[in-house]
Amino acid sequence: MAGGYRWPPRPPNPGRAARWPVATARTYAGRMPADPVPAVPAALPAVPDGFDELLSANVAIVTGKGGVGKTTVAASLALAGVASGRRTLLVEVEGRQSFSRTFGTQPWDYDEREFRPGLWGVSIDPADSVYEYLELFYGLKRVQWLMEKSNAIDFVTTAAPGLRDLLLIGKVYEIEARKRADGRRMYDLIVVDAPPTGRIVPFLQSPEGVTEIVRVGPIKRQSAQIGEMLSNPRRTQAFLVTLLEEMPVQETVEGVAALSAAGIATGPVIANQVVMSRLTADEAGMLDKLGATGVQERAAAAGATLAPEVAALAVDLSEAHRERLELQADLQAQVVERTGLPLLALPQLTGATFGTDDLTILADCLAVQVGERGPRAREATGFEPAAWSRGAAHLPVGQAPPPEGDA
Repeated sequence: MAGGYRWPPRPPNPGRAARWPVATARTYAGRMPADPVPAVPAALPAVPDGFDELLSANVAIVTGKGGVGKTTVAASLALAGVASGRRTLLVEVEGRQSFSRTFGTQPWDYDEREFRPGLWGVSIDPADSVYEYLELFYGLKRVQWLMEKSNAIDFVTTAAPGLRDLLLIGKVYEIEARKRADGRRMYDLIVVDAPPTGRIVPFLQSPEGVTEIVRVGPIKRQSAQIGEMLSNPRRTQAFLVTLLEEMPVQETVEGVAALSAAGIATGPVIANQVVMSRLTADEAGMLDKLGATGVQERAAAAGATLAPEVAALAVDLSEAHRERLELQADLQAQVVERTGLPLLALPQLTGATFGTDDLTILADCLAVQVGERGPRAREATGFEPAAWSRGAAHLPVGQAPPPEGDA
C-alpha cells in the first residue's frame, strides 16, 4: 500500500480482517470498543510528495510526549532539509545542549553558527531575548548589567503568564522574518525542538495570552504578528513525534486535536523507533509450527547442535516479535484513523552508539518515504528505497522487493 501505512504489516490473521478500519467510536482511553462495528474503508491521507510538500512551511515545530525522541526527529528533519538544498537552522529552546553533544560541537548559545555545511544551530534563552528586545526597540542595552545584578531579569521572564514562552517564540519569529541582502529569507527552513506536547499549546499560544494582558504598545503589536506567523500554514507547521505504544499514541492524538483547535497546522505524524520485521510471515509460521523440538531436529539435520533452551528461546522470540509487529500495526492504524494525518516511520536503530551517521540514516528514511533519494536508508537496512516508499519495508534484510508491477 502506498505511503507505508502498513509498515510493518500485520501478520496474517483472518480473525482480524474485519477490525480495521473500524467506526471511530472509541472509549475515552482510546481503545477499541469491545464489539467494533466494521466501517467502509476511507481513503488514507496522502503522504507528502517530496521535500517541497514535507517541508513546505518556513518553520517546523517538532513536539511529542517526553521520551519519544523528538530531539532526534528534529535533528533528522533538519538534515533532510539540508539534503533538499535548504539553508537550515536548528533551534533549541529548552537549554539542554542535546544537539551540541549529538553533533560534537561546542555548546550552543544565542549566536547562530554554521556547524556543518548548510546547517546552522542556535540555543534561544529568554534572558538573552529580553536583552535583545530592549536593545532593538528601546536602545536600553546598557541596563543589562543592572538587570543581572538586581535579578530583575527573573522577574521580567516570570511576571506575566506566557511572557517567557513569548520571548522564545518571538525570537523564532524574528529569525523567520529576517532577510538576506538579496531579499531572500535568511533561512529556508527553521526546525524548532519545541517543548513536549503537554506544554506545546500554551507555548504556541503565548502571543495570544500576552495580548490579553497588554492592551496597547509594541508588545501587543509584535505579539499579534507572531500569532499571524504561527497560524499561517505556509509559515508554520507542527510535527508530532510518537512511539507506537499506547500512551504516546493517545497523547499524540490529543496533541493533534489541541493544535488543530489552536489553529496550528500539523504535518505528518512521525513514528520513531519502529521495530522492523526480521522474519517473513512464512518463516514465523514455520518456527511456530516446528516448535522447540522441531527447530532442534532441523538444526541437527543441517549438522548443527542446538541446546533445547536455545531452540525454545528462538521460538519464544519469534512469537514475541510477531506480537510486537501486530501491536505496532494496530497502533499505526489508530494514529492514521484518529488524527486523519499521514504517518511516516523511523526505524529502531540497534547500534551500540548513536551519532550523526545514524541521524543521516534517519533523514534518508524520511526522504525515501516521500519519494526522494535516501541512499543511506538502503545501505543501513538492505531495503530498496522504492520498496520502502511503497510500504514494503517488512522485507527482511537481503530479500529483494517484488517487481514494480507485482507490488
